[in-house]
Amino acid sequence: MFRSVRSNGRRTAMALVALVTLITAAWGSGVASASTTAAKTVAKATGAPIPVGALGSFTGAGSGSTAQAKAVFQDWVSWTNANGGINGHPVKAYILDNANTPSTSLTNAQELVSQDNVKVVFDLSDDLESTWAPVVDKANVPVMGMSESPIFLSDSNFYSTGTTVISLIWGELDAARQAKVTKLAALYCAEIASCAQEVPLVTSLGKSLNVSLVYSAKISSSASSYTAQCLGAQSAGANGGTVGAAGNTGLNVAESCATQGYKPVWVTTAGEMTTPWLKQSSVNGAVGNVQDVPWFDSSIPATKKMQAALQKYSPGITKTSSFGAVSTIGWSAGVVFSTVAKEVGLTPTSSTSVLVAGLDQVKNNTFGGLTPPLTYEAGKPNTIPCSFLVGIKNGHWTEPIGLKVVCQPEAAS
Repeated sequence: MFRSVRSNGRRTAMALVALVTLITAAWGSGVASASTTAAKTVAKATGAPIPVGALGSFTGAGSGSTAQAKAVFQDWVSWTNANGGINGHPVKAYILDNANTPSTSLTNAQELVSQDNVKVVFDLSDDLESTWAPVVDKANVPVMGMSESPIFLSDSNFYSTGTTVISLIWGELDAARQAKVTKLAALYCAEIASCAQEVPLVTSLGKSLNVSLVYSAKISSSASSYTAQCLGAQSAGANGGTVGAAGNTGLNVAESCATQGYKPVWVTTAGEMTTPWLKQSSVNGAVGNVQDVPWFDSSIPATKKMQAALQKYSPGITKTSSFGAVSTIGWSAGVVFSTVAKEVGLTPTSSTSVLVAGLDQVKNNTFGGLTPPLTYEAGKPNTIPCSFLVGIKNGHWTEPIGLKVVCQPEAAS
């Protein structure tokens, strides 16, 4: 297993080349196939490692939902290397934290491209993509993963491995509609500029679903109380509320509102729901949607494999306060990458254009059920319109429609 984790310019590295185990063979009819039968062969991860990079905000504002994304991505690296690597080569990962600081984010991207010569950059909900996108675009290094950044809708070098932002908000509103919410209050984080983009999206997308935005306001993760915002939403007649902030902040808002006697249906998207939500009665009945397969699912082979890896390499992680949907972004993105890389025969000496060509052949593929249907087209931004629904009922996570997905109609985009 090869790992390299850096923060504030410091690097720590651990290296271990794993030995014999099983490797999943390439898809039966190429990367355009939507369903496959896995073949297994014994292989060793030998030779030079394949370098990959990962960027994220693992500390700082918003890290209440993103902190564990690094650990789960590391688990994917460990699992991959313990199962034959990629085309017989181990993966070496450079994982950098920007602490939600633009200048650090830019420096990190430059380091991955110029110093580490990575084949791909994994976006683990970085949220500062506009700062460093020119660096990876110029180097023709593809970006895989996801965040709520609109750059995934405009830059063809960014390959979202889950729902893109507009469709993510549409799916959240569809979850609200199914929960009988007709009037919604939207509270959004003051610390990250992209949080505010939810307000106009809710206004425009809600029309087709008969969900109206009746109140919106900024909130700070460091506030001692959210009484003013709760009373404002209540006075506006909102029977549903959404908080565009880290999971712990959303929970604090719900608890503050409950003390005022205001208990709307809480509606979330992506990473707001985290483990502590299960223990709070104020969010019982909450609904929402996520960009990839629900992080708690273990009903299909692909998620059983993920859960087993988390248990092996990060025992107890699923009970931590920041574990939720964002945590598993890296796992899903890693599986998409490794599947395509195996199909195109990627090696440490391959050009990044080899990987790009393989990605551009992906058509309507769910990668064993880990993702909504993914389709990429060469030279065009890639919109992913479908998402999974989740909820909370009496202290347990729920999948209201199982592993089916809801998809934004073209006319609503």
